[in-house]
Amino acid sequence: MKKILVDGHYGTVNLNLNKMIMNREDLEVIYLESRSKVTSEQRVNLLNTADLVILCQSAQTVVETMPLITNRSVKVIDTSNAFRLSPNWVYGLPELSPEQRSKIAGSRFVSLPAPMALGSVLLINPLLKGRIMPPYLPLYINSVVGYSSGGANMIALYEAPDRPRSYSSARQYGLDQNILQQKEIMHAVGVSYRPALNPMIDDYPNGILVTLPLQLRTLSKRLHAKQIWEVISRFYEREPLIETVPFESSIDEVGGYLDAGGMAGSNRVQIFVFGDNDICLLAARFDNLGKGGAGAVVQNMNLMLGLEELKGVI
Repeated sequence: MKKILVDGHYGTVNLNLNKMIMNREDLEVIYLESRSKVTSEQRVNLLNTADLVILCQSAQTVVETMPLITNRSVKVIDTSNAFRLSPNWVYGLPELSPEQRSKIAGSRFVSLPAPMALGSVLLINPLLKGRIMPPYLPLYINSVVGYSSGGANMIALYEAPDRPRSYSSARQYGLDQNILQQKEIMHAVGVSYRPALNPMIDDYPNGILVTLPLQLRTLSKRLHAKQIWEVISRFYEREPLIETVPFESSIDEVGGYLDAGGMAGSNRVQIFVFGDNDICLLAARFDNLGKGGAGAVVQNMNLMLGLEELKGVI
């Protein structure tokens, strides 16, 4: 039985993680949500006697916590943005490449992707790998996410009876275009320039939709949107958590509207390709609490511990 320590309760991962791992017969799970319940010495002991530590903390607290883990056999998953760009940490997206699973399985340190970056990477990566999209192509990426993305504090604000009227409509953030996910996307797939991001938070609990429009004449290879779909479909055809929705039926399947909350409650990702011979619209739809949160943690944890990758995920 593997010993898991969940240290902290910051962010969104804890919102789903408990129910995904607490009843696993192959895991002993310890939740350390409040430091007031243990002494500093007890916490350090827990950090160094677990098989794997899941850090659900702010980036600053993660940086302060890591030096306390001196046992080199302890593995760590960081759910913050503290080490997403670090060369010493593996990016926790198994579907990134055939080699990525082995990297995750053999690593001590894995950093969880941000949901918006995860969706962007899933859309961009097959086209870069296939040399269809040049790495220097200017990218304009849109996203809409539910208010659970802001963690417990934002959930409380959105669900308060006296909340501001502005919370009833979509709200754009990242207005200064200085967003860490821009560098994360560059780091993960190797695009040359910071993509322009258009992130919005809206008045529903969970689910995220990431979209990327492309002018097909600007690509390295001039393809029809259906051919773009074929490239992406082949890239993910053996990935059980990623569904590339058939090109011919994609618009009919969603009734002409692609809602951002359509995969809420799932640990899978749907990828859509729309368009014609001139313009293509790529879309990734998933749950920011599932594949964009706790589901991704469990998938990476299983790989790092040598367990069945999708146990507890599907």
